[in-house]
Amino acid sequence: MNVLQKISALFLFITITCCAQKTTFSEDVVSYIANNGTEKQYNYAYDELLKMLENQFPETEANAEGWKYMNANKEKHVSEMITLLAPVYEKNFTHEEIKSMNAFYLTDAGKQLVADGSKLSEAQKQEVNEFYASATGKKIMEKQPILAAEIGKVSEGWSRDLYETALSMLK
Repeated sequence: MNVLQKISALFLFITITCCAQKTTFSEDVVSYIANNGTEKQYNYAYDELLKMLENQFPETEANAEGWKYMNANKEKHVSEMITLLAPVYEKNFTHEEIKSMNAFYLTDAGKQLVADGSKLSEAQKQEVNEFYASATGKKIMEKQPILAAEIGKVSEGWSRDLYETALSMLK
């Protein structure tokens, strides 16, 4: 290899490494959003929107294509929301903190907390308390007001855009 080839190879390696780290962080954030129940909440919100729209705009021959689109594109629209949320978490937490949060939500206690926190066993309650007493857990609690405001803005925009899309297709 000549010097130019070595420099090119080094540049390519650095670029791939940098991009891979960023992608991994983003992927971990998306996993966290799925694991902590947030994605489930947006799936529910989408379903509720469709129920509301069914009352306002029952399916007719004129809007059948719009209904077909809305029913077929739930995953796409929820995925867009998750993509919009990822930067909020990336801005407020480090990659290591996201990994720690993900690890907690993959435990039995974390899964039960998402499924139904009122049914946590005593051991699971202890595990939840230990997590929230950790540095990462404390940071989550500290960041709650900031996260709520930022997520609220993103969610409002997503909801508005989705509703406008639905209206334009179903009227």
